[in-house]
Amino acid sequence: MKRLIITIMLFFAAPTMSAELFQEENLVPFSVGYRVNVSRIPTTIKAELTLAPLGDNRYQLSLEANSLLLKNKEETAFTWDSCFPHTESYSHYFKGFRRERNYQMTFMNEPRRVLNLTHEKKKDSRSKTYLIEDDTLDELSMMLRARCLIKPDKTEYEITTAYGDKLRTHHIRIAGEEELKTPLGVLNTIRIEKRRHADSSRSTVFWLAPEMDYMLIRARHIEAPGLFGELRMISYEGPFQDKQVSMEER
Repeated sequence: MKRLIITIMLFFAAPTMSAELFQEENLVPFSVGYRVNVSRIPTTIKAELTLAPLGDNRYQLSLEANSLLLKNKEETAFTWDSCFPHTESYSHYFKGFRRERNYQMTFMNEPRRVLNLTHEKKKDSRSKTYLIEDDTLDELSMMLRARCLIKPDKTEYEITTAYGDKLRTHHIRIAGEEELKTPLGVLNTIRIEKRRHADSSRSTVFWLAPEMDYMLIRARHIEAPGLFGELRMISYEGPFQDKQVSMEER
């Protein structure tokens, strides 16, 4: 159970997507609450995903979870231009189950590169600078880029992110549509599968609601057949809150 809870929090960064008509619009603030389940068994862990404006077309996206079992805070600041999040900074702190991560990343230009500071308990901080391509994203704002990247006639994609000292390639596949029961009622969702390696047996699955600008409704990390960690929406505040909000899913 511990490994599954850790994995679903660390791999939460979920791709979302939207039709081309949303590409030039500004982002709309929101706050979404999720509960962590393990193989459909609820836990006490809750997570909150929040988007807030910073002014001058800059935004902050954060994912935070606090419980007796773990602490997780992931945050990115970026500018939004032509449906692309240009990351300025990204940080991730995770502590739980005898594991800890603490990355502070600064994204710089001319040339495009990342300075990562890794803070480790009882050790000196270490740093690494490495070059990245212009379309490299951070693990959290990846969800905002994908909303405009996906095309109706294409089902498979690759997205590159910078995380800590490394670059990661994410293999994404559109796997169909499903109806899900949520606190907002029954929603039509698109199912997306993500693998770090194309031939990996482990995968992360996301369910996105087109009628809510492709908001993340559910996420599941599959460790093995019948064994998975899952995030489920339990509350919502944002442009679609007139549907029904702040209700625990039953």
